[in-house]
Amino acid sequence: MAKRGENIYKRKDGRWEGRYIKERKVDGKIRYGYIYSRKYVDVKKKLMLVKAQTLKSDDLQIAYDGTLGDWLKLWLETIVKPRVKLSTYNGYKSKVQLHILPHIGTILLKELLPTDIDQWLLQLNKQLSSSSVHAVHRVLKNALSQALKQELISKNPTLMIELPKLEKQRVKAFSKQQQKMIKAATIKEEKYLPILIALETGMRIGEISALRWTDIDFSEKTIHIQRTLQRLQVGLGKTALIEGTPKTFQSERVLPLSNQLKEYLTEVKKTSHSPYVVGIKDSCTEPRTITYRFKKLQEELKITPLPFHSLRHTFATRCLELGVNIATISSILGHTSTKMTLDVYTSSFMQDERKAMEKIAAI
Repeated sequence: MAKRGENIYKRKDGRWEGRYIKERKVDGKIRYGYIYSRKYVDVKKKLMLVKAQTLKSDDLQIAYDGTLGDWLKLWLETIVKPRVKLSTYNGYKSKVQLHILPHIGTILLKELLPTDIDQWLLQLNKQLSSSSVHAVHRVLKNALSQALKQELISKNPTLMIELPKLEKQRVKAFSKQQQKMIKAATIKEEKYLPILIALETGMRIGEISALRWTDIDFSEKTIHIQRTLQRLQVGLGKTALIEGTPKTFQSERVLPLSNQLKEYLTEVKKTSHSPYVVGIKDSCTEPRTITYRFKKLQEELKITPLPFHSLRHTFATRCLELGVNIATISSILGHTSTKMTLDVYTSSFMQDERKAMEKIAAI
């Protein structure tokens, strides 16, 4: 049996038939196009792609009678996927499948109301943090903004919706004593090199995994960050290591190399047989292996475990404590703006703020 708005039917010969409006003539007559396959999913996918190309014509806007779920799938495959990185697409798809489709995916797109969004958000608030709720809402808002542009809906019901107040999360960094313990351990074993690089440069784990020896200029003492490595979903139940460009335009940057790190890397390079700084033979060491080794190291040192990203926060925190200006820190970290750096590390300024207050009081 066909689902409402799909126009997909099973024929007597066992094949599935998908029908779409191919042309609407001036006299009002409609000419249909047809898609056939032995598999229902194949017809549905092809039909979605064809509908995306024929949603609008010069003479007439074709009405869209699909559900919100139908539109979201269409939006992901035909608009999002061709324009963004695979990691971004996977993130959008995950949010749609986990948090949108199960709750409001069956509502007809043209009948979706702000009250539906409100009720959905109330449910999300019970399951997710405020920042995650904002992120999921943003995906739905973007999808419906595109539907509005294509005149499939008259207004975007996600607008003017009251979202939960964002709570600033305190950055977790290692103490100076813990940092010394970690650094001492990393120097002893080469397999901990990624940890040392993160502590000394503030680089992201994907940037460290993708770092090649050709990215390091030992004479100029610089590191050129121009790629990142991630394990991403590439199919149903399948993942692959994907090497791509850094997170943002600002993330592609050149970092100064300290004398101490330069000397250590020079020694490592002498025995390296890989094009990657952190690698074995012709291959790199992927992020999940680095994460596992870092977890084991913390257990051995009996340090309260923190994620690998906390090494980046530790680097930034030490910079702040040493009085490095915010613009320099922002540039080193590859943030899109100094505002982002300030927002992330607000709590780290408390010591400086306290000193300022004492100075004012002493006048």
